[in-house]
Amino acid sequence: MKSIARVVSIESIILSLICLADMLSTLALVSMGQATEQNPLMAVCLDHSPVTFVIAKVASFLPFIIAVEWYRRKKPEFARSATRLAIVLYLSAYIILTAIVNLK
Repeated sequence: MKSIARVVSIESIILSLICLADMLSTLALVSMGQATEQNPLMAVCLDHSPVTFVIAKVASFLPFIIAVEWYRRKKPEFARSATRLAIVLYLSAYIILTAIVNLK
């Protein structure tokens, strides 16, 4: 039996978990009145409904994961580098935007 890491790269799993943690923490903090969604498009989705927000959030990263996993079969090093870059950029944007919002 193949391990999940062979079917899906560890980088894709990590990126997915980061995105899902961001989504769940946003939903929890916004529902408790302790945060607001800073992405204007995602804020509109969240204002519509939590379900719309979840669908939009998953739609914002799942196509990348699918594409990079497909491409990994042909160019594994490029796919790994692209996913690692996506992780760094996502975390950097999250940290910077969170700091900017909380330092106001």
